[in-house]
Amino acid sequence: MQTTSNIVSLQKARGSEMMGIKSSTGADVTEQRSEVRAITGERLFVQIPQANDKDLVGKTMACKAIDASAHGIKFLADDFIPVGCLLDLLVDDKCRPGKFFLFGDTRWTQKVGRVSTMVGVRLQDGLATDIESWKENYPVSPAG
Repeated sequence: MQTTSNIVSLQKARGSEMMGIKSSTGADVTEQRSEVRAITGERLFVQIPQANDKDLVGKTMACKAIDASAHGIKFLADDFIPVGCLLDLLVDDKCRPGKFFLFGDTRWTQKVGRVSTMVGVRLQDGLATDIESWKENYPVSPAG
């Protein structure tokens, strides 16, 4: 008989094989998902206020969200955004009125095609952000 933790481990392992998502360092990124993610298609604008590559600081780009949760967002960018960058995000949510100003750090990246990059961001709390309003719209833990 399998325990709940064994079943969860098997589901995560199977999801990793099926998704095949790797970070720019080759590490599996699917294991880090601890929240329910909602499929989305919001437009968002990303600005990089802090990065190791000084040429990236201040860069702004239009992107498209793929999925989101209370503390994270995955989006598609036309340019490469390395792991470790701090990002300002302005999300235009078509399901809710208004826009959300969020802040986070790049946790993983994956090349998609020749120029596009899928980016995983961990959202952070901040006084000058809309993170509390954002969190109200997403469940924090997986439904069981």
